[in-house]
Amino acid sequence: MTTIAFEEVGQAINDWYKVIKQHDFSQAAAMREEIENKLPNMAENQTVLLYFNLIDSRYKLMTENYNESGELLDEVKAKALEGSTDDMIHYYFYFFSGMYEFHQKRYSKAIMFYKIAEERLKKIPDEIEKAEFHYYLCKAYYKIRQNVFSMTHAKIAHDTFKAHETYKEKAINCELMLGNNKLDLLLYEEAQKHFENVQRLAKENGLPLTESFALFNLGVCFERQKMFIESSNCFKQALSIPEHLKSFVAVRSMYMLSKILFQLGASDVARSWYEKALKKAEDEGEQEYLAKLKLVYALYTEQNDQEVRKNIDILEEMELWTETADLLMEIAEYYESKADFEKAAYYFKHGHFAKNKIIKVSEELL
Repeated sequence: MTTIAFEEVGQAINDWYKVIKQHDFSQAAAMREEIENKLPNMAENQTVLLYFNLIDSRYKLMTENYNESGELLDEVKAKALEGSTDDMIHYYFYFFSGMYEFHQKRYSKAIMFYKIAEERLKKIPDEIEKAEFHYYLCKAYYKIRQNVFSMTHAKIAHDTFKAHETYKEKAINCELMLGNNKLDLLLYEEAQKHFENVQRLAKENGLPLTESFALFNLGVCFERQKMFIESSNCFKQALSIPEHLKSFVAVRSMYMLSKILFQLGASDVARSWYEKALKKAEDEGEQEYLAKLKLVYALYTEQNDQEVRKNIDILEEMELWTETADLLMEIAEYYESKADFEKAAYYFKHGHFAKNKIIKVSEELL
C-alpha cells in the first residue's frame, strides 16, 4: 500500500477546518471520513496526528458532542502539548479549550483560555482565524455582561467576515451578537433592527437555523419590554423551524414560551410547553434549564417560594450570575405586583448581590 505524505494529510486537515468554520455540516462530515481513511497510511508524524485530534475536537464542538470534544483536548494535553513548540498547535489547544469551557457555561474560564490563545494568535498571519477568535471572544464577554468589550470584538469579526463571501453566515451571526449586546444595554429599538435584519438576511441566504436565532432574540427583546403576546409569537415561529427544534436553543425557546404563557395566564398551554421543555432539558442533561423550568413552575403555578429559592441556589452554585440576576429581579417584580413586599424586598436585595458578583467576576478578568 502506498504511503501518503504527511504534508498531504496536513493540507487536507487545513481544508477540513475551513469547512468547519463555514459551518458546513455535511461537507465537514465527509471530509473527516476521508482524512480518517488516510491516517493509517500516512508517513508517521506526531504533529499532524496532534493537529487532527485538535481539529476533530473543534468538529465535535460544532456537532454538539461536547464530552467527546473535552476528551480529545485532554488527550492532546496529556500526550504531547508540553513537548510541542508549534505555535499553531498551542493556539488551537487554548482556543478550542476556551470554546469547550464556554459550552460548559464556565464563561470566566473560557475567557482565560482565550487570553492565552491570543498570545499565540499574534504569530499566525490568517485574518479569518483572527476574525473567528474575535467572534468567540465577543460571545464570552457577552455572557458576563461586558457589553462594550463584546461589541468591540463583534465589530472586528464582522468587518472581516463581511469581506469574504464564503463567511456570510458568520458575518450575520456577528450582527446577531451586536443586537444581543444592545438589548442588554436597553437599546431596544436598535436591537430590534439588528434582529430583523438578521432574520431577513438569513431568509435570503437559506439559513433557517440563523433565522430561528433571530426570531428567538426578537422574542427576548419583546419579553424584556413586557410585550408578551409579540414575544410568544416569535418563540412559536422559531419553534416551527425544524432546524431550531434540533438545536441547543430549542429548550431555551420552550422555556421562554412556557414562562410567558404562564405570565399571560394561559395556564393549560403554558403547562404543555413546560412539560415539553422539561423532557428536552432532562434528555439533554441541561441542568440550567431544569432549574429555571422548575423555578418558573413553582412561582407561577404552585406559589411555592421554597422551591423557587432551591432552584435559585442551583443556578448560583453553577455561578450563572447573569441569568440569576435577571431572574431574581423578575421574581421580585412578580411579588411586588402581588403586594408581597417582604418577598419582593428579599429578591431585589438578592438580585443586587448577583449583579455585584457579575462585576467582581469581570474585574478579575480585566
